[in-house]
Amino acid sequence: MTTAAPGFCPSTLGFSLPPSSLQGPSPEEARALIAAMGVAKVDWSTFGQHLAFDPECYVRRRLFLSDTWEVLLLNWLPGQKTAIHDHGNSLGFTLVLMGDLMETNYRWLGEGRRMEVFKESPLGPHQITTEARDTVHVVSNRSAAPATSLHLYSPPLTFLHAYDSESGKKSYIEPSETRFLTR
Repeated sequence: MTTAAPGFCPSTLGFSLPPSSLQGPSPEEARALIAAMGVAKVDWSTFGQHLAFDPECYVRRRLFLSDTWEVLLLNWLPGQKTAIHDHGNSLGFTLVLMGDLMETNYRWLGEGRRMEVFKESPLGPHQITTEARDTVHVVSNRSAAPATSLHLYSPPLTFLHAYDSESGKKSYIEPSETRFLTR
């Protein structure tokens, strides 16, 4: 099963997706992917048609889905952010294409315990962040301008957990297709 958004194919990324297994890329493949993402040139003729903003919530556009990879374009207006979340069994790689984002990492101490913020990382254009299977974070646009980021997940996101910062409560979530804006 492979699907792609109109006008998009993985070869237009400017780097190649490794032929990873259903468990995600190997450490060597992940390092090579990050290195390639770091020098890739943004082709706005590829991404521009998928820019879309909504005043209610950041917009997720799925660009590509296969058995081993999912590629999303996220579009953020000022003040928009995710819930505190992990990525289930998926490894994630994020490249900021435009604007500025903030990643706030949390330490989950179990249900019934308040979560701890342990790191905040500003992310500007061409910066990359990786999400390991134990990463729990929030991504937000704290700037005064829109932002856009490219997200790669392997294997594709089939579930994730959302967390309550005060109680540490962890909720199972299946990404809903209704969260994807379509034309």
